[in-house]
Amino acid sequence: MTDKKGNLEPASSDTMLSATDLVLDLLSTHDRHELSVAALCHAGELCGLRAQNVRVALNRLQRQQRVVSPERGLYRLDTATSGLFGEVESWLRREQRVQDWHGGWAAVLDTAVPRRDKTAWRRHERALALRGFRPLGDSGLCLRPDNLSGGVAGLRKDLARLGLAGEARVFVATELSPADDKQARRLWDGAALKQQYRRLSRQLAASHKTLSRRPEADAAAESLRLGRAAIRLILLDPLLPDTLIDNRPRQELAERMGAYQRDAKAIWMRLLEQV
Repeated sequence: MTDKKGNLEPASSDTMLSATDLVLDLLSTHDRHELSVAALCHAGELCGLRAQNVRVALNRLQRQQRVVSPERGLYRLDTATSGLFGEVESWLRREQRVQDWHGGWAAVLDTAVPRRDKTAWRRHERALALRGFRPLGDSGLCLRPDNLSGGVAGLRKDLARLGLAGEARVFVATELSPADDKQARRLWDGAALKQQYRRLSRQLAASHKTLSRRPEADAAAESLRLGRAAIRLILLDPLLPDTLIDNRPRQELAERMGAYQRDAKAIWMRLLEQV
């Protein structure tokens, strides 16, 4: 889902889980990244999804070459073709991408990117959102602080891997006018981000306290719903410098989610091994 600026919005913890989401989430977090059809259908039933819907999702994902079937009744995530797999798998290490900010901006100019291919345009927008870019008014520029490790050269390769259109130009922007610099520093709603992080942290804490005491089927379903909302929020964080935003709520959420995921994953593995 995107907002009015075309940016990806974080998933709510109340968002309905689709069969496709379920399959990709479970295959992404499984140690071998593969599960049987029976296990995936059982997981779907735990989350209120019909087995037929899970099978349809598997067939669709196989046609899209996002999953492969190495043998009958077994499906594996195709990690080689998924630009997002590395993002999801390494969400806990995102803090390592940040370096000191010296006031410069990473900029993307995409006025030459055609909008006819809707799928390609969505990938382009998703790449920008995953790296925290925001449009600077109607200038045609999308900006973010130049504070990611590897600099703009590394960011250029990273964005291409994530789906940035080839017609886009990625470069460093310095010495913005005082008005533009002031506007750029206000492109991110720090108060809203802080509120989202704290709300999800509270939900994770409350769920974690009761996780081991609840029926495993209920605990598994809730942990998947809450966990995917938290990870999506962390993945979409713009990784701004401390001078622009209070990063402590995000860091606290990441730490809490790491502990929560370990216990939730153990519950899921026990349930799936029973099939």
